[in-house]
Amino acid sequence: MNKKFSYLFGPTFLVVIILLLLDGYRQYAIVPVLLFWIALFAWDAIEKKKKAKENP
Repeated sequence: MNKKFSYLFGPTFLVVIILLLLDGYRQYAIVPVLLFWIALFAWDAIEKKKKAKENP
């Protein structure tokens, strides 16, 4: 989970910073954060299912 977190965190952080710097788009800064958590847990769930299929 740590590798996935660090892999997704960098781009998400940059997008949030850019959106916060743009005056008209500050209200959208939460969107990349929500997508980050959805992607992180979806990726983790998919890997757990793959491991469960490989090791019955």
